Amino acid sequence: MPERSSIDVVADAAQAEGFDFAGMSSPDGALTLLLSGIGNLEELQESLGEGRKVALVEDYARLVRKLVESHFGSVVTSEGDGFMCSFASAHSGVRCAIEIQRTFTGGDALVHIGLHSGFVIENPDAFMGRNVVLAARIANHAKGGEILVSSNTHEYTSTDSSLEFEPRGEVHFKGVLGEHALHAVRY
Repeated sequence: MPERSSIDVVADAAQAEGFDFAGMSSPDGALTLLLSGIGNLEELQESLGEGRKVALVEDYARLVRKLVESHFGSVVTSEGDGFMCSFASAHSGVRCAIEIQRTFTGGDALVHIGLHSGFVIENPDAFMGRNVVLAARIANHAKGGEILVSSNTHEYTSTDSSLEFEPRGEVHFKGVLGEHALHAVRY
């Protein structure tokens, strides 16, 4: 069985905790999930040593929490370097992701981020199940230093001239039906 990423761990934890998203969605009922993690932790431990790697992860965690709050988002759950955050605005989620990447670009850590936007429906367990899995798959598909967004998130933000996107094609993710168009955010 392949090793589970920190993103998979936080996605599972959010579903198990039954996080209440009431009042956290946009006026049309959509919310944007941002999942992030550091993709090269094993390499960092080898090159930096355990103590410096732990300090880097702690700095990363403080930064993510601060940036999420400054963009009016909420940390749903976190585990080590893995974060799941929620935003009522897709624009806020994408801008937060950009700030996270800009802060870590050129450093030792290779952060990968995925965002997906969806609607709050009457059955929150079904909503969270599919959308958490999709957001986690998108984040795991992102390379270090990359921000990938779903077609839904792209649609919500594509008219914002301050954001630039690059199509990345359609991908089939294990456990999620259909092909999913992805877009990389240029920052």
